[in-house]
Amino acid sequence: MKRDHVLMHNHTLILARVSLTMFLAQAAVPHQILAQVSITTANSDNYRTNANLQEAQLTLQTVRPGLFGKIGYFPADGQVYAQPLLVSNLVLPDGTVRDVVFVATMHNTVYAYDAQVPSSAGLLWKVNLGPAFPVSLWNSHYTDVSPEVGVLGTGAIDLTSRVLYVASETVQNGAAAFYLHALDLATGVERMNGPVAIGGTLSGSGTGSVAGTLVFDPQQHIQRPGLLVVNHSVYVAFGSHMDQSPWHGWIMSYDVSDLTIQRGVFATSPNGEGAAIWHSGRGLAADDAGNVYVMTGNGGFDETGDFGESFLKFSGAALSLTDWFTPSDWQALSDIDADLSTGPAVIPGTHSVIGGDKYGQLYLINGDAMGGLDSSNSPSRQVFTGAVYGGMFNFAVWSQAAVSYVFVQGETDVIKSYAIWDGAYDTIPASAGSTAVDQPRVGLTISANKSRDGILWETTGDFNVSSVPATLHAFDASNLAIELWNSNMNSAQDSVGGLAKFSNPTVANGRVYIATTSGGVVVYGLLCRGMRPNGHCEGSPTISTR
Repeated sequence: MKRDHVLMHNHTLILARVSLTMFLAQAAVPHQILAQVSITTANSDNYRTNANLQEAQLTLQTVRPGLFGKIGYFPADGQVYAQPLLVSNLVLPDGTVRDVVFVATMHNTVYAYDAQVPSSAGLLWKVNLGPAFPVSLWNSHYTDVSPEVGVLGTGAIDLTSRVLYVASETVQNGAAAFYLHALDLATGVERMNGPVAIGGTLSGSGTGSVAGTLVFDPQQHIQRPGLLVVNHSVYVAFGSHMDQSPWHGWIMSYDVSDLTIQRGVFATSPNGEGAAIWHSGRGLAADDAGNVYVMTGNGGFDETGDFGESFLKFSGAALSLTDWFTPSDWQALSDIDADLSTGPAVIPGTHSVIGGDKYGQLYLINGDAMGGLDSSNSPSRQVFTGAVYGGMFNFAVWSQAAVSYVFVQGETDVIKSYAIWDGAYDTIPASAGSTAVDQPRVGLTISANKSRDGILWETTGDFNVSSVPATLHAFDASNLAIELWNSNMNSAQDSVGGLAKFSNPTVANGRVYIATTSGGVVVYGLLCRGMRPNGHCEGSPTISTR
């Protein structure tokens, strides 16, 4: 596979770090300035909460017009659907220490940028992973992503080994192929004996099988969910494009130290069809014990091997299925394409699993006793019907000591939050916005300083029309009726670019990074060094916007 590898070690533009000290007359208690944060996986963490609770710079007082806005842009050679990842205090080959943002495109290029230089001048290295797959080579007219697929699912970073794992789709001899890469964080060089072709074979009589053997077919699948690193393994999952037959849900796991060692293979419908693992781009979730949770979409279900419309729990790198939950209306969900679409996520510190479907239902499942096929007296879960109107494709979780809040967006519905107390939903919204959103394929992220200064960041817009800019919103997470700021307030300065559906804002260290279909990542942050007691900016912007 040919690879264009560009290293830029003699990066000359170095900006001084500036500590942000806010003097706010109305602040009763000073906010704790927390250590630099790294965001190394999809949805902010392996729980998949879409939350960073160590954010002290972006507060209810600092995120407002005139103080917060667009500060730069990381250009890229294609559409960006993968969530930008961030590593703080990375030591580079020249001995300098940088905060580095990693951007992966649908043109199969991975970039490493200096987070303090949000422009082309911040490029540290880039590497191309081979020709992207043209969607015109699929057997159906698939327009959800177009015109090519390279890196679609968000990669995952292992800070211990200093490696970024990423799955790429490429074209070989006119057909699709998937490769798993392990890129050195500091240089982009392949490590861990990568790349390796992703594949799998199992016994089964399902659609596409031959003589009792089912083989993973790259031509029929896309790699949508975020990758997961846990149990000394990297997990990669696959679903379909437009449920085009034959298709199945697949998971493969590989040894993080040697990608040539495949540690597990699992198919969700080995004797049937369907049950894609797509998660609306959300990553496979893991709890503190290393158990792995996934959800499946439309497909057959038989309680023994085929698990359409189900929550599945796996143990270990070998992908041993240990428990599962399937709603009683699984057939109805599958028949009308109202499949499980949102999640899963684990409430931190618990084994409670959250998910959602296109009916607008939220699920809350006991991961220690999932319950199998649902029945009216099942104690293992709660199904909350009518959480939102229309489809649901994303959520964020703000976990606090005694309560967790789940933030959800429906179709032609307002943004809402629901509290979870003692393992059950409060079905009355804890908070709700005031303006309905037409399209529910949004990005959602919570930033907070633990239980203080909660901000819900939401990207909205029409993903079908990349020429129409998306909107980045910032809401008071405790009162969603209060919109602190949005990118349309000063659209000439703060325009986002085309909406990358399902891609969540990456929020850390006073910055917000937004993936776009316009060929890059837009960066937002504080526009001044500090604030005077009268609430006005003090000093010039902290970062050049070149």
